[in-house]
Amino acid sequence: MSHLIALDLDGTLEDSRDDMVAAVLRVRSSFGLSEQPGETWRPYVNAGMDHLYRQCFADYVGAGGTVDDVRAAYEADYLAHIAVTTRLYAGMGDALVELAALGSLACVTNKPERLSAALLEALGVGRLFSAVIGGDTLPESKPSPRVLAEASRRVGRTGSALMIGDSAADVKCGRAFGATTIWCAWGYAADPGAETPDHRAGTPLELPRLVRAVVG
Repeated sequence: MSHLIALDLDGTLEDSRDDMVAAVLRVRSSFGLSEQPGETWRPYVNAGMDHLYRQCFADYVGAGGTVDDVRAAYEADYLAHIAVTTRLYAGMGDALVELAALGSLACVTNKPERLSAALLEALGVGRLFSAVIGGDTLPESKPSPRVLAEASRRVGRTGSALMIGDSAADVKCGRAFGATTIWCAWGYAADPGAETPDHRAGTPLELPRLVRAVVG
């Protein structure tokens, strides 16, 4: 049987906040906007791309600029600097190799699909993934279970489904789809919030053991 092992990207595989903030600073400069410390924008770069565009460039949009202009400029800049400081979490590379032997890996993230695929390649793990589902792949994104349905379709799932991530949205998405959920304690969120995952992983190296217990 072909099992689906879906993994979130930011905060699960890696921490990309520094590179995302750096892109905000460069694009703000290119727009002629006021200079502010990077820490000003850090809280806004991991809550979805539309939130990033509207919060980090509120002065530009408020002055008549469009979110589409921001999106185009930001994505072009970030793509060109996709992994300057971003690295996989310790142990994640080895964990992914083991997971890929247990099922079909799919990256299911709210980051745009093109940027996500480019980041996975830059981190040297793109070859391990059979599918990448981004926040712009479908009309709906996480926590909608449609993203896992699409991931299942792309990998030809015939067996179990798992959703692995660090946020409440990951757990909610997985539960809505009927997938076994694993919450990652090393990510951006201190806890899974109101959602109760089936399992909790303290480190990336715990993931293969947890997944193996589900898929057999």
